[in-house]
Amino acid sequence: MIRFLMRRLRNEEWLRFHTEFYEQVEEFGVEMLGFKHLFTPYTALYREAWTLLEILRKSFITTDSARADARRKDVFLGLRNTAKYLRMSLSNEKQQAAVKVYAMVEKYDKVIRKGSLSAKTAAVDNLLQNLTPGNPSPNLSQEVEALHMKEWVADLTFVNEAYKQSLTERAEELAERPGAGRLRQVRAAMDHHYLGMMNIVDTHLLIMKQQPEGEEEILMQFARKLNSCIARYKSLLKGRHTRNQNKPPEEEEEAFGEL
Repeated sequence: MIRFLMRRLRNEEWLRFHTEFYEQVEEFGVEMLGFKHLFTPYTALYREAWTLLEILRKSFITTDSARADARRKDVFLGLRNTAKYLRMSLSNEKQQAAVKVYAMVEKYDKVIRKGSLSAKTAAVDNLLQNLTPGNPSPNLSQEVEALHMKEWVADLTFVNEAYKQSLTERAEELAERPGAGRLRQVRAAMDHHYLGMMNIVDTHLLIMKQQPEGEEEILMQFARKLNSCIARYKSLLKGRHTRNQNKPPEEEEEAFGEL
C-alpha cells in the first residue's frame, strides 16, 4: 500500500480522504479485509471527526466564503457548459478534445454542484490537476489549449483559491477553540488506526497465495482502488508543496490542517 503524509492534508481534505477510505471498506467488507478490531474504534473516531469539523465549519463559513463558494460553482458550470457545447464543433480535432474534457468535468460534476464543502474543494483541486500542464496523467491540458479554454481553467483556479483564502483568514481564531484541539487528537488517533489497518493489508498481500479462493482478488481490488485514491491526494500535496517553494517563506499559505 502507498504511504503518504496525511498530517499535511488540511482538515477538509483529510476528512474527505478518510471518507473515501471508510466508504471503500464498507464496500469490500471489513470482515473480508481482516481488520475489524481496528475499524470499530476508527469508526467511532470518524463520526466524532465529522461532528467536530461541522462545529468548526459553522464558525468558519462566513458570508465571504459562502459568496466565494457560489462564485466557484458558477465558474465551474461555465467551464462545463463550454466543453459540452464544443462537442458539436465542426472541427473534428476540437470535437475529440471536447469529448475528453467534458467527460473529465462530468466525473466531478455531482460533487462540485451538490457535495459538502470539503468534497467540493477536493474535487475542484483534482479537476484542476487534470486540466493544468505539468500534472500526472490523466492530463488534458493539451485538449484545453486546443479548445481555447485556458481562461476558464485560470478563472476556476482563481475562484477556488479565493474560497480557500476566505477560510484561512479565520484560522487563528479557530485554533483557540476547544474543538480545534480535540480535532487534532482525533486526527492523530484516526491516522494511527488507519496505518494499523494498512499494515494488516500489506501483510495479507505478502502472504496472498495462502488466502482462501476469492478473497485474494477482493484484496487486490481493494488495494488497487485505495492506492488510486491515495495517489490523488499525494499529487495534491506535491502540487501545493511546489507552489509554496516558489513563494517567499512569509507568503506561504497557512494550512487549514494545522488547526
